[in-house]
Amino acid sequence: MENSPQKTFLTKFATVLIILYGIYYTPIDTFATDAPIKNALMAMCVILLFTYTFKISKALIIGAIFIIYQYFIASFHPETFRWSTYIYTVLLVVTYICMYNLIYIEKVFTINHFIKICKWMMMAYFVVCIIQQIALLAGINVMIEINLWKELDRGIGCNSLANEPSHFARFMLVFYYAYVKCQEYKRGEGPFTLKELFSGEHKWVTIRFLWMMFTMGSGTAFVCLILLSLYFVRRHNWHYMIPTLIVLYALIQASGVEHLDRATSVMNEAAQLDQKGAQEADGSGASRISPLFNSFTADYTKFETWFGYGIDYAYNHGLVTRQKATLFDDYGVIWYILSLVFTLSCAYRFWSLATIFMFVGVGGGFTGGNIQYTWELAIVITCVRYFYENRYNPEIYEEEEDNEIAEDEYISEEIAAITTEKDGE
Repeated sequence: MENSPQKTFLTKFATVLIILYGIYYTPIDTFATDAPIKNALMAMCVILLFTYTFKISKALIIGAIFIIYQYFIASFHPETFRWSTYIYTVLLVVTYICMYNLIYIEKVFTINHFIKICKWMMMAYFVVCIIQQIALLAGINVMIEINLWKELDRGIGCNSLANEPSHFARFMLVFYYAYVKCQEYKRGEGPFTLKELFSGEHKWVTIRFLWMMFTMGSGTAFVCLILLSLYFVRRHNWHYMIPTLIVLYALIQASGVEHLDRATSVMNEAAQLDQKGAQEADGSGASRISPLFNSFTADYTKFETWFGYGIDYAYNHGLVTRQKATLFDDYGVIWYILSLVFTLSCAYRFWSLATIFMFVGVGGGFTGGNIQYTWELAIVITCVRYFYENRYNPEIYEEEEDNEIAEDEYISEEIAAITTEKDGE
């Protein structure tokens, strides 16, 4: 598609969606389904998909199979079938399909533009984070206007523009990872070193990211940082990077910081497949790991294990809070496998660090069902995958540069025309 008014509109829409879809400003948008801005964005995606970009793609085909199969399975349990829950799933899937088609088919983003989006999002979160931390230092624990919507009792720990600190950590991990990977593809010289990320144009992006992760008061943030450190482990340096990370991990455990202790304790117990130990270390953190443990020990001879118990079964029976949930209570193992096919075909490359984020539960994905922010993170990772697959395509770099040159030339011509008119007068 040429750089037409239609493409300009689609680019602006996709940009606005990524930004607003990833912001939870409590006075306007809640975390639940009654979020007017996000609902409006999803409704617009339905319109755009069926008007501008209804084209055959992997996301369209697998997404259609995904929601049809989910309806089929949910209809086995008419007593628990809820249209509101199912329609919300459809909206999430259609929103993703629309964004996938905009990214892959309409090619609405150049790599420079997407990097700017990542920087904008991290900066917005950082500014609100600082404002909230100043308020907390002043003794203001709840102030809805700056999105401090509940008392966290975590020192200067805050939720910024997310719903809670753990969500804040996930957003910053994925956006920083996207920033680093796209900068890597852009320069075409392989992965960055830690020193490079603390120099040049990356310096302040990295410093702001680390400030947020270390001060937000979330054990999830430290899990994210530990996982992100794997980025620096390569074939040529594993023999000294792995020992270095082990030493750092030991220092973290010995630090005595509560959130660090909880995070490392949960990871220790998880590595040993000790569900009870993980629960004792951190009940909140374990609630994200327990479904994986429980899935290993599920009864695979039961019909319900393969085809589910119906919509909201895990929620209605308190399985998550009681640490009894699996990854597939509502719709079954086949649905979970289908969700993985959807995720790994369209958003996450299997051999990537982002896929580790997804399986650990800090990087989004479609296996979370109706958890909206996980779909937002999947959209961001989809952009990263698109730029990876097109990293040797000069169009994703040159197009924006050409636009900037054309804009500069247009401005110069306008100035020249105005000067000529004045001279004539």
